[in-house]
Amino acid sequence: MKLFLRLTFLISAFFISSTAKAQYGKLPPFQLQIEAIGGTVLPGMHSFAFAQVQDKWLIIGGRTNGLHGLNSNDGFPGEYKNEMVIVIDTTTWNFYQADLHQLPISVADPLRSANMQYIQNGDYLYMIGGYGYDSTASKFLTFPTLTAIHINTMIDAVINNKPIASCIRQVSDTNLRVCGGDLVKLGTEYYLMFGHNFSGRYTNDASAGLFKQTYCNRIKKFNLTDNGSTLTLSNFSYNVDTTNFHRRDLTTCPIVNPDGSFGMGAYGGVFQKNADMPYVEPILLASNGTTTVKNYEQKMSQYTCAVLPVYDSETKIMYTTFFGGISLHDYNPGTGLVTRDTLLPFVSDITTLASFSNGSMEETVLPLQLPGLLGSNAKFVLNKSIAMYANEVINLKQLANTNQVVGYIIGGIHAQKGNFGQSTANNTIYRVYLKPVSSVGIPDESSRIERISIFPNPASQNTIVEFNLKQEDHIRIRLTDLTGKELKTISDSQMQQGIHKVVIDVSGYAAGFYLCEIGCSTGTITEKMLVR
Repeated sequence: MKLFLRLTFLISAFFISSTAKAQYGKLPPFQLQIEAIGGTVLPGMHSFAFAQVQDKWLIIGGRTNGLHGLNSNDGFPGEYKNEMVIVIDTTTWNFYQADLHQLPISVADPLRSANMQYIQNGDYLYMIGGYGYDSTASKFLTFPTLTAIHINTMIDAVINNKPIASCIRQVSDTNLRVCGGDLVKLGTEYYLMFGHNFSGRYTNDASAGLFKQTYCNRIKKFNLTDNGSTLTLSNFSYNVDTTNFHRRDLTTCPIVNPDGSFGMGAYGGVFQKNADMPYVEPILLASNGTTTVKNYEQKMSQYTCAVLPVYDSETKIMYTTFFGGISLHDYNPGTGLVTRDTLLPFVSDITTLASFSNGSMEETVLPLQLPGLLGSNAKFVLNKSIAMYANEVINLKQLANTNQVVGYIIGGIHAQKGNFGQSTANNTIYRVYLKPVSSVGIPDESSRIERISIFPNPASQNTIVEFNLKQEDHIRIRLTDLTGKELKTISDSQMQQGIHKVVIDVSGYAAGFYLCEIGCSTGTITEKMLVR
């Protein structure tokens, strides 16, 4: 699992909070739905390595318990390391397992570790590092290992109960002794991003000498050559930044830049070099390997969580959506307030970070929450049959204008409380639906509707929709639920040019979020409303 070492900070810190109305940006040009897949019995798992081929998923490593303890004797109990190679058949939701005990200890131990950096490239799953128990050395450490798995062969062996040793190759290199970072590929080169080298047992007493921790403080660029039998690592180079790269347990996600080039975004992570606080400034990695630290403070989701990338080629806006996890801020949908909590609670919030073509960013809390304190160390699995770019970012403009499954959320940690409660490994898989909308909250220059405002918002009795109509047109205003189902038509008539105010009576509606759609001949604009 992600290594949430907070040392004495968690034990002695007092609760610091500040509350404010959620003054976040406009809704993205799509709506999301989440649906639990019922009737399945799947193993709870998180912090694993993952690959997929058509309708089969492959899971290796990770943990089967919840958030680890901080005492030296319960940090990573041996009985909760994942001892199995797991294959999930998504057509039936049956799963198959192969026991790692069939392998030599030196091969199996790195495969039992948590927080490996991994990537799927063609037929192979490459896994680097990871934290776990080395049976030969008789201690917990970060492995210096690169493992290559032939995905199809491994899936076939697990399903048909065949030996798995022939599917695995390994090499070692001290450059690979990393956990809690990420492994990405841009062009022909690989990047091992951030992370740390942790050895020993986790404890809340840093002075006890039971562990040694060294942050990587760098992005390592290298070449990986694989001819099917021999793995070769070469041409290591290092981009070092001891201030901004001093992070681990973050979320990374592919992005499309306004010029159409590909890159990676890195979000959150812990801990700052001179403070026990998470990072809030995103880092962008360009296709040529250069990095940009953004001057923007991301409020939500500072730890690894499931993440959904969407690019709008028309507006040249990159939308990165974070599902829950662990956060420096928590949003209350009932009050519309955001609370800053330095104890970093588990949250159920879903937020979208928009990156605009002018370099600015804007964060929005979506009118939808996860069904519990989920998302931390979970994996978003893309439905590869939908329209996407070569780097697996969803291509919004090529999606059909229907509600469709764009992926799944699997694994992760399920917490009972925001702070200091019990937690377990999540064993429920969730479908994620996405429906494009013509325009949400950001009217384009061709729209006849501009300067929309809804006030009061939140409202309990009446609220007023105000907008300027630049040219006479037929206007239709309707209230919908979060799925787009119409609840009430507010107006459906011809309107003259000028400023209009339309009253909506919301007194008969249950507390929660709704959407107000204002449509004319040039398109539809949707605004979020909160009833309480």
